[in-house]
Amino acid sequence: MSLEALHKARKTVGAKQTLKAMKRNEVTLVYVAKDSDARVICPLTDCAAETGIPLNSEYTMEELGAACRIKVKAAAVGLLD
Repeated sequence: MSLEALHKARKTVGAKQTLKAMKRNEVTLVYVAKDSDARVICPLTDCAAETGIPLNSEYTMEELGAACRIKVKAAAVGLLD
């Protein structure tokens, strides 16, 4: 899925909210910023590996924030069912 599709998709924004949704099995795809801090995204990558959720890490924090139409950068975005 491209970043343009994030505008209208149901999603969670941010590492904490995305991790919570992943643990509730609500996430189908996780975007993790390639320039985010490893300690922030490590729980997300671990959870994705355990649950088999696809992980995309080709975008920056600034690109993810802009795609979600927020004024700040985003370390992670999760697409919901």
